[in-house]
Amino acid sequence: MAIAPKYDISINGRGYMVDYTNYRRRTIPAQKEQRDTSEDVGENTLSNVGQWVRSQSDWSHGAGQEFFDLNDSDRRRFHTSKNIDIFTKGQLHMCKAIEEKSSGSNNNLYAKIVNGSVFYFSDGQLMKFGNPDVNAGSYSPSSIDMDYAILDWTSDGASIYCAQGANGVRKATVSSTSGDSTIGSFQADVIEYANGRLLASDAGRIVELNTSGVVQTFDKTLTGTCKAIKGGPNSIYAAYNVNGQGILYTIGISTTDGSLAYPVPAAVLPLGETFSGPCCIDTFGELIVVGTSAGARFGLINSNDQQSVTFGPVIDTGGAAYGVRISGKYGYWGTKNGDTYKADLSIFTDTLVPAYCRLLSFDDAAKGNVLSLELYNNKLFFTVSAGELYGEDATGDLSATAELTVGTITFGTSASKVGRAASGRFAKEQAASASGDIDYSVANTDYQASSINYGGLVAGQAGTVTVTATDENNVSTAMVLEGTGIESSYSAADPSSETFTIKLTLNRDAGSTTSGPIFERWSFHPRPQPVRIEELITPLIIQGRVTTMHGSGAFVGYDSQEEYLHLRNLANQSKAVTFEEGNLSYSVTVEDIEMSPVRMSADDSFWEGTLICRLLTVP
Repeated sequence: MAIAPKYDISINGRGYMVDYTNYRRRTIPAQKEQRDTSEDVGENTLSNVGQWVRSQSDWSHGAGQEFFDLNDSDRRRFHTSKNIDIFTKGQLHMCKAIEEKSSGSNNNLYAKIVNGSVFYFSDGQLMKFGNPDVNAGSYSPSSIDMDYAILDWTSDGASIYCAQGANGVRKATVSSTSGDSTIGSFQADVIEYANGRLLASDAGRIVELNTSGVVQTFDKTLTGTCKAIKGGPNSIYAAYNVNGQGILYTIGISTTDGSLAYPVPAAVLPLGETFSGPCCIDTFGELIVVGTSAGARFGLINSNDQQSVTFGPVIDTGGAAYGVRISGKYGYWGTKNGDTYKADLSIFTDTLVPAYCRLLSFDDAAKGNVLSLELYNNKLFFTVSAGELYGEDATGDLSATAELTVGTITFGTSASKVGRAASGRFAKEQAASASGDIDYSVANTDYQASSINYGGLVAGQAGTVTVTATDENNVSTAMVLEGTGIESSYSAADPSSETFTIKLTLNRDAGSTTSGPIFERWSFHPRPQPVRIEELITPLIIQGRVTTMHGSGAFVGYDSQEEYLHLRNLANQSKAVTFEEGNLSYSVTVEDIEMSPVRMSADDSFWEGTLICRLLTVP
């Protein structure tokens, strides 16, 4: 015992006797009483004693948010995804499996639709065409040999035009396997049929060609190198790289004689950011998307001059973007590792930043860069620099696995939390019959007269969903969710952490490659576990003559005024002092004191009695 044996306790080195009948100590509650001030009843209405719930049932605002629950976080967003389709509000679907349609080793595969229905792609010196929506190994496209490597290509609907650098421009009839020929003498690196005009470029020179390859009146030479050309609603755009910086030029079209104006800058990329390649621009209405060395950027064509462009922030989640595409209400772009991204152009989470996610994804460096993307039969097809054409599985097989990382959950406090469980909800269309499958239309059963009851539906699921919680020490714990909604326990060896990062993993059904979970909600159920503070209520006997039990009845005396003022001073200072009882010692602060007098001291200087001293331990 550190204090003098005759005393019960000591505070700041002073010994005291205690009124045992009123001495109390307890832990301070970790959570305060909650009040829900929102208009609608929500989670804040529920008692949070025992758990703090974080959940999500809407992913429609897309990826790119690292922290799930900060004050400025959007609870409809998440951090990253892979092979997940978020574009049905309130549901997560697995993407179709990626199927190889054509293999090879050329790095110039560019896919486009001609005349709205003919799927074309360049491959080395071949132009290949035909329906790619067939089973793996079954695709056998027709082709025409254009004699030289194809750097870029385009079509006016009747003919195919291929840019072949020093070998000029070569032309062939759409859907023909022969009859190609070199036209003109312009040595084109980039070529595009835009707004009814055939434009081509050679380094910094950009010209208009007629269908015979002859250079027309429009013939301009700019600084830098042209990487891509694309038609817009009221002008033609040319993407140039100039001294390590991308400049988007606009070429106006005269409304009187149709002549093309001198190119002028419509937008400028940040210094060091450049345009990627021949498929790095697409437009739809007043919206434009570009692929750059930094990522994908969406832009808006100015409604006043109808030519200048304002770009939004770069979406750099996957790094540099190469091929881009706009189709209907969705935008697409491709990055390294054979990864594709999809954006909902009806939902913008920031200025010119649409809701997006990583869609079909290899996440494999060996696949190279996604050079082009095209939609055919409402399925996504894309080419990679490793030489392959890929598309969504023709038979409807789903990806074997899909992932969505929600992000880091902080719970709005630095206090530790203890993980308890996770739960989820699956779509009702995956429910099963509670009484087995019965064709009631042919059962010929009078249910009113029988003991057979319609059992309704019970929760069901195809495939599995696993919630993985990773703590601040990077230790991951997986919880497989039940279709019934029953909680799955969090069983980490050390369940305590300041933050948790949540990841969802969806796996297709083991018995059917075309079935997988349709997921509608995840919930994680931790409880707060801050360092607990103890409250000590110590009734100190402050009298001129006090019997000490440990001192075998010996008396001690106190100057009650001096003790009161000393303890009041400690309360005013809120200074940590040492508290001792038995063989234990703590750091405490004196929070409150209250004197309950029984008489005036012998010298009439102050009251004697019981001084109730409220102490709080210091964590």
